[in-house]
Amino acid sequence: MASIRETLEEISKLDGVQVSVLVSDDGLLIESVAKDSSNTESLAAVASGSLRASEMIGMELAKGSTREMVIIFEDGAVFIVPLEGKPAILVVVSSKGANLGKIRVGIKKGAFQLARLI
Repeated sequence: MASIRETLEEISKLDGVQVSVLVSDDGLLIESVAKDSSNTESLAAVASGSLRASEMIGMELAKGSTREMVIIFEDGAVFIVPLEGKPAILVVVSSKGANLGKIRVGIKKGAFQLARLI
């Protein structure tokens, strides 16, 4: 079975992925793989806070827990995926023009594998 780092490296090999990060649910960086000089510790903290905000919206609207967040910006997208039943979050940053559908499929596979490792 692959390690956490190896799983994040596999996700990072997907076309258009710039950063893949595993974060504790309280915002602490567990492991990261970045193709650039991204500040992964800051990303970890902000992504965790964003997920908490999303959870509050879900509770307010009686829609349940967040399964996945995708935030699309002018120059790329950020996927924030809580690992089912685990106190961890997978965060993936993509570049502009990346195939978000293919990345999403890779993220689902990676999130499943990471949840088994934790």
